[in-house]
Amino acid sequence: MSIKTDKKTETPPLLYPPMVEAIFELRWEMEQNQQTGTLRDVAYPMMYGQLYELMKKEFPAVEDLSSIHTHPEMAPFTPRHRMRKEANGYPLIQVGPGILTMNHAKGYSWSAFQALTLRLVEAVSILYPRKSRPLVFLKCEVRYVNALFFDIAKENPLAFLQDKLHIGIHLDEEIFAKNSLSQIPNAVGLNLIYPLQKPLGHLGISVNLGQADQKPAYVLQTLIQSFGETVPLDAKAFSPWLDQAHDVAENCFQSFCKGALMNRFCGA
Repeated sequence: MSIKTDKKTETPPLLYPPMVEAIFELRWEMEQNQQTGTLRDVAYPMMYGQLYELMKKEFPAVEDLSSIHTHPEMAPFTPRHRMRKEANGYPLIQVGPGILTMNHAKGYSWSAFQALTLRLVEAVSILYPRKSRPLVFLKCEVRYVNALFFDIAKENPLAFLQDKLHIGIHLDEEIFAKNSLSQIPNAVGLNLIYPLQKPLGHLGISVNLGQADQKPAYVLQTLIQSFGETVPLDAKAFSPWLDQAHDVAENCFQSFCKGALMNRFCGA
């Protein structure tokens, strides 16, 4: 599949959007103990407290995650605290040693998602104690998770992939002819990673047969990810990176869901 980001088309308004969650994740370099190899974030837990002070008017509902029972140096890059606008609501912010995430779901809009992401990246840049150690971003990513429902009693999972998601998987007929096999699989999992030029990084696509809201569904994930030197250097540089990442995700969604699925999402 060829993905072009120079020709942008808008997805029509969706009455029944399939999105389960949209996630931004940012990681930064930590200090390594030369003897034990463990990693320590010089900003943690101070940054969490300062970030809460900045955001508490909008995100007053706080909760500690189960990871707080593990020593921070034993669980690097693991969120330990969560801030929400309201209990069980979205968007939410998660913070831990070397990591910050922002998760959105119901009520998602790209403009709000991008604006909050940029605020959080700027906050990390300001709050990080640079006198102790330089702030070096290691990874940034945007991930979209969509649930595509189908009737497993009436639809062949592979036919659904081919006809609705435009993804073809074919096994040689001899496999079925020479073995006592049903042509309907019990499980389907597809994971692909492609090098990406704009933004510089990787595009990950995964499609897995599972459930959503206790109904059979394909879980479709689109991941745009940059590592190391390809990560924007500062908060200002994240704005174009986010725009480009969103364009890729939008193009992928439109390509996969064009036709019957898009009509369903639009209420046609």
